[in-house]
Amino acid sequence: MPTRLCLTPRCPDPAIYRGRCTRHARQREHQTHNTRGKKIYNTKRWQVLRRSVLFNHPLCECGDIATDVDHINPIEHGGDPWSRANLQTLCARCHGQKTKKEMMNRG
Repeated sequence: MPTRLCLTPRCPDPAIYRGRCTRHARQREHQTHNTRGKKIYNTKRWQVLRRSVLFNHPLCECGDIATDVDHINPIEHGGDPWSRANLQTLCARCHGQKTKKEMMNRG
């Protein structure tokens, strides 16, 4: 059986884990670990939780219909991504304003 090479361009090492050599697999895992919060939104678990939270709390704090589920304490700052106590429903406008405030406070 032929050996497959690492998917990283110009790497001559054989692929060991998920199409990458040991060194590049570690680097890739480290990079994806830093974006851990973004990965949860593509999971079935998140979709079910989101739907449940929106069903139980259909209105935003401003009174409009909620369309987004927001983490009160952002995942990047140590907020629990799965805790219902860390989730709130917001309309798109309020969610955008909250996110903008968080971005301004970081910088």
